[in-house]
Amino acid sequence: MKFIDLFAGLGGFHTGFINSGYECVFACELEPHLRELYLKNYGIKPHGDITKVDEKIIPEHDVMCAGFPCQPFSLAGKKKGAECPESGKLIDHVIRIAKHHKPRFIVLENVPNVLTIAQGSFWDYMQSSFEKIGYKLEYKVISPVDVGIPQNRKRVFIVGSKLADEEFTWPEYMQLDKQSLFDILDDKCESKTLEPKKVELLAHWQSLLSKINLGKFSSVSLVAPEFGATYPLDFSSLSLSKMREYKGAYGTSLSDCKTWTELLERLPSYCRKNKKVANWLEKSVMYSRSIYSSNSAIIDDWSKSINKENNSWQILEWRGKHYEHNIYNHIVQFRASGIRILKPEIAPSLISMTPTQIPIIPSQNRYISAHEAAKLQNLHELKNLPEGLVQSFKALGNAVNAKVVELIATNLKLWKTA
Repeated sequence: MKFIDLFAGLGGFHTGFINSGYECVFACELEPHLRELYLKNYGIKPHGDITKVDEKIIPEHDVMCAGFPCQPFSLAGKKKGAECPESGKLIDHVIRIAKHHKPRFIVLENVPNVLTIAQGSFWDYMQSSFEKIGYKLEYKVISPVDVGIPQNRKRVFIVGSKLADEEFTWPEYMQLDKQSLFDILDDKCESKTLEPKKVELLAHWQSLLSKINLGKFSSVSLVAPEFGATYPLDFSSLSLSKMREYKGAYGTSLSDCKTWTELLERLPSYCRKNKKVANWLEKSVMYSRSIYSSNSAIIDDWSKSINKENNSWQILEWRGKHYEHNIYNHIVQFRASGIRILKPEIAPSLISMTPTQIPIIPSQNRYISAHEAAKLQNLHELKNLPEGLVQSFKALGNAVNAKVVELIATNLKLWKTA
């Protein structure tokens, strides 16, 4: 069976379908450097801008694959799909090509938010548009961890067919078999060393965890600016004189503040704009104040030397093991919301939009390598990846997981022919 690969990227669809015995007859990719890599890896030079591709030049095929751009619909992209016609409406060109060639099957991939963006109107548009040209769409949200790969990365896979009365059989769930991210790390690899400031910061946080008894530490954050703070979580209705009675970040006195501007500067950054702590942070704020009340002497000494260069560095988001409070036995991500500590069994989703969230192996003081990240996308057999860590992770973060694709491709072969 033959397939085409639209919005090809690094070739997640290509690898998956080739591994299942298909033949690629056409590819399309906008980025020039990815087109060159695709040629080196697969021997096919993709066409460029899909909006300029004449559907008549595309060879006949059985399956159309398209991982159309996901950033307008992703959480990382702040759900801009309805406002992003240049990317969100690229699906129209997939429909245009499908209408002309009428392949047996269509396989699409995107972030799950594509189903709900703009109150579901984009998904309704997709369904009705494909229905008009004779296709019924089915979908399932699948993560690599569901098929035995230690990465938590939910994506919606959509299968279109002309089989109105036949449901597609999706890949079965596979047990991870206790494999962890640590199990796929390379003994020797080219990886970026963790910056000295971050090494020192993690060591400083670990020194605190080693000195205080947290008991069961689960899905909550240690918010350092709350150590010693007493200000109300919602002070939007309080007067300046009343606020002077409380203490701000790290127990800073507010008693001599003459203006709101001066007072707000002594409060944590996350409560200044609306004069209240955001709902999602309230639990962690109260937890941090409680921990401080039981360990004030230790924490006061510790707080003197915490790095306050970035607001997010002062928040430790614990998503790790409940009773093992050792950062170095976990995975770390530096996120805008804080330093996130994750269980080592499963890697977080690779993110294409920012190099700062590349997963860190703190026990080795390094970021995971591009080759290790490629393993998480089942693309580790590619001979060529983009040059540089940032470009590699951008491409891998946009890539379709080849293992999930391979299983879908295999099941398509078993499906009743159209």
